[in-house]
Amino acid sequence: MSEKIIRVGVVGLGRGTAVARCLAGVKNAKLVSVCDHNPAILKSGYEELAEAVKDPNLIQFSDYDEFLKSDIDAVIVATEAVYHVPIVKKAFDAGKHVLCEIPSVNSIEEARELKDICNAHPELTYMAAENCCYWAFIQTWKKMHEDGQFGEIAYAEAEYLHALDPKEFSPTYYPEGHWRTWQPAIRYLTHELGPLLYIMKDRCVSVTCMEADVHYDPYTPERKETGVALFKTAKGAVIRLLVSFGAYTSYDHNYRICGTKGTIETDRRDIVDRSHSLASLSSIPGTFSAKIDIPVTTCFEGEDSSGHGGADAKMVKDFIDCLAEGKRPELDVDFAIQMSLPGIIAHESAVQGGVPMEIPEF
Repeated sequence: MSEKIIRVGVVGLGRGTAVARCLAGVKNAKLVSVCDHNPAILKSGYEELAEAVKDPNLIQFSDYDEFLKSDIDAVIVATEAVYHVPIVKKAFDAGKHVLCEIPSVNSIEEARELKDICNAHPELTYMAAENCCYWAFIQTWKKMHEDGQFGEIAYAEAEYLHALDPKEFSPTYYPEGHWRTWQPAIRYLTHELGPLLYIMKDRCVSVTCMEADVHYDPYTPERKETGVALFKTAKGAVIRLLVSFGAYTSYDHNYRICGTKGTIETDRRDIVDRSHSLASLSSIPGTFSAKIDIPVTTCFEGEDSSGHGGADAKMVKDFIDCLAEGKRPELDVDFAIQMSLPGIIAHESAVQGGVPMEIPEF
């Protein structure tokens, strides 16, 4: 393990505060500076992080260009989802490595631009901050697939259900114009597609999608709150994804993989944080018609479950390890585009009545 200390800054202290807090547990990382254009968020985020990392010398900036001049090696980009690519470009042009929140891109043009940015700076590391890939059960499924326990994967599915309690409906819950008030739900699918592609080592080549006209939150009338997409992959598998911010449930993720030698799924009787996996595996006699319990949740036994089921801390550590050891992250720019772009094309398919559409590759 390298002894190099990676000096880090974070921009966007809404989500970014939670991610940057994880640096306190990484011995070869140091949080140096923070940035946000909103004075109230900057103040609260700065105070929280200065306490978390025990550093009264933490530097704060309201101007991103000035922030990039601080003595940092890497930037955690955690701004609003629709602004990631231009912020990443500035970071790369300033010679900084990047861990970027999702979705990584918001259009085909941005996908092309992000790929060009990374190609222009081969000496720098880009990693997508798709924390769900670091859940313990996803890591377990990935290892099982690498060991051949599922055979060839023919079908996979995942669901992201996350809505407000109607008691919280309010015209001021989100600031005016906030991306969550208009962004179609299906475009925010990386928490489901990312882990599946991570396990399958595959990519989506085409999609057909439908979006529901039924509405849930009266204060987000512009948003298509529920979408279902059906993808074909390069290896010939089919993936079904449901993303709904308009179903009466607080928070859940469900996953399933069906292969020629085994199937596995999350137990939907509980939310993902507490749910085990259920499997039928040809390697275990008697499980063809009797699913067995695989007792792993978002965390392995003994791990800290804070920060999205412990995933945030593992994700941040992986990023720092990649920089310290000079290795390419699995969640690189190609992976970032492959898990973000399909949601954009899926929404376009729905707008056109569900017509099949090809997904470009960069």
